Amino acid sequence: MPPPPPNLSPPPGYVPYGGANQGAFGAFQRIGGLAKWLRVSLMTLIAVQVASLAKSASDRGSARDLINGQISEDEYTKTVGLSALLGLLSFVAFVAVAVLTMIWMFRIAKNLQLMDRVGTWKPGWAIGGWFVPPFVLYVVPFLMVRDLWKGSDPDSGPDWRGNRVAPIVNLWWALYGLAPVLFLGVTFSSFQLDRSAIDAAREINDTFAITLLSSAVQVAAAVTFLLLVRQLTGRHRRTTNEA
Repeated sequence: MPPPPPNLSPPPGYVPYGGANQGAFGAFQRIGGLAKWLRVSLMTLIAVQVASLAKSASDRGSARDLINGQISEDEYTKTVGLSALLGLLSFVAFVAVAVLTMIWMFRIAKNLQLMDRVGTWKPGWAIGGWFVPPFVLYVVPFLMVRDLWKGSDPDSGPDWRGNRVAPIVNLWWALYGLAPVLFLGVTFSSFQLDRSAIDAAREINDTFAITLLSSAVQVAAAVTFLLLVRQLTGRHRRTTNEA
């Protein structure tokens, strides 16, 4: 039989076997360690959110005591002071999650680009997509995660666009992108300035139920994203043969 022609190039979607970071595409970017820190940050955020959820019930009791004249404004301020600290910790953990998520998505997209498995959303959208309208709904990150899931199928080839997306991807967006829109009114009211302690107490008491529901949705969204990160990371590492 005649010898094969020289300088053959692999077909689109081909993934080399025989170990991580070797083959026709050069070195893939590793995501295992990064994903570990992302999960740690998410678990920290979830812990702070759960603590805030529990503290909100105590704050409502203190708010009622102030409204009924059973405690002074100074006593009320000291009682709810921990909530401000928890809010600060939640913000710090959220920023860490946001930064690590962008890097994690960027590395996955770069790896898929090497395998010719990138469609509409190039790697740069892993960062820029979070800052384009509609801001609150995060449509671009959602669509990009869908593509990252499809492209990270270890058993797929050039037909990767036809792969099915796991329900957890849609569930994450519903909890993180859609559900919070229902609570925007409560969120903005909490940022009112120059309010007296009694006005703040009335606000906490009157919006307790919806605030509790909003906090529960935030916890559910973070837990769902934690599971999504675990599953997509494992799926992608199998595709790139990352040990």
